[in-house]
Amino acid sequence: MHQIMQMMPSSPSVKKSEEKGIVVVHEVKCKLYVKSIDPADKDSWKDKGTGQLSIRCKEGISKGSADSKPTVIVRNDVGKVLLNALLYPGIKTSAQKNSLVVIFHTSDEGGDNNNVVARTFLIRTKSAEDRNKLATAIQEYAPAS
Repeated sequence: MHQIMQMMPSSPSVKKSEEKGIVVVHEVKCKLYVKSIDPADKDSWKDKGTGQLSIRCKEGISKGSADSKPTVIVRNDVGKVLLNALLYPGIKTSAQKNSLVVIFHTSDEGGDNNNVVARTFLIRTKSAEDRNKLATAIQEYAPAS
């Protein structure tokens, strides 16, 4: 028994944070930017880092329903959460080159977590194909209004 345990790699990338009853429906490597809300730096995108984006839903609940709680999570290589936001009815994505611009409602940085703000994020993927698959997944899993 102990020998088998030792053969399992202990790297954090292998230990997927699978929660019970949650299923990952889409994954893609991306670079994340957030649009600055400071009026002094107009049109300025702040680099949030590179990470693995996953769209997760509750298991066994039909996609495109609010009950499935579709969530977009981006974690960097050390597991820090760069983005954690629910997909919502009517969510729009806009394609730019290999990127997708999306507005997510996230808890205010630096503020308390009860304060949810709408922020514009830019998700850059390796290819236009990856971007298109992500856009399709977001639309597919967002709750119907």
